[in-house]
Amino acid sequence: FKHQGETYFIEPLKLSESGSHAIYKDENVEKEDETLKICGVTQTTWESDESIKKVSQLTNILGEGRYFRIKKYIEFYVVVDNSMYRHYQSDIPAIQRRVYEMVNTLNMIYRPLNLYIALIGLEIWSNRDKIHIEPDPDITLKSFGEWRENVLLPRKRNDNAHLLTRIEFNGATLGIAHVGTICSPQKSVAVIQDFDDKTSFVASIMAHELGHTLGISHDIFFCNCTAGPCVMSPIISDEPLYEFSSCSVKEHQMYLLRERPQCILNKPLSTDIITPPVCGNFFVDVGEECD
Repeated sequence: FKHQGETYFIEPLKLSESGSHAIYKDENVEKEDETLKICGVTQTTWESDESIKKVSQLTNILGEGRYFRIKKYIEFYVVVDNSMYRHYQSDIPAIQRRVYEMVNTLNMIYRPLNLYIALIGLEIWSNRDKIHIEPDPDITLKSFGEWRENVLLPRKRNDNAHLLTRIEFNGATLGIAHVGTICSPQKSVAVIQDFDDKTSFVASIMAHELGHTLGISHDIFFCNCTAGPCVMSPIISDEPLYEFSSCSVKEHQMYLLRERPQCILNKPLSTDIITPPVCGNFFVDVGEECD
């Protein structure tokens, strides 16, 4: 969060079972790698601010109909690969808490878009990886998409799946996804490098790649946010990304109005959500009477 122009982080204390958290300033964080990090997606559709005007016109013509107004839900599935499992000393509860925190951050980022992320599955490849994961992110993305279509979906319905890995991708790439493929059996996937122990940074990359899946391209020079870098910036900065630019919002609206993806309309059952109950997440979790 930001306070008086300073960036602060809240992270759980390691080896703590009490739920204790630490708060520290960005300037006190040791930077592990100053190399510019990038998204592996090269497709982009914004060419000029005329695109923004066309999207605004389309939105005005079609109006904010029922489809556009209703809440949308992404039934989200996360796979943790063997390299990440080993990196965290085979501590499954710690890995689970880490993923839960990432999903909570995703929900905070996507709430302004009227989208809610429901974690309905977490799979940890503790024995061995079920696909070949390699430094080429395109090949790994293709393999993971095929695995989702042929293996995962027949046993567990989901709208989108992310693979988290500690393997370093070629070319300083931190994540990769397809663009505008949210309901595709094979292409509604992303591959993310778990590059930092701070969950807020990795969650920012997950939000960025999920944005691509939801039809949002990279921001360019005339796209901006009210504060700090935008979620869809093609180059990842040294602080987490929490806000979508006006370009991203309009492009996402255009994608929804044009494609009207149906898989994100059904609200998941509270019993399907595996994250601990959180007040204010717009789900009536197990044990809650309201939210």
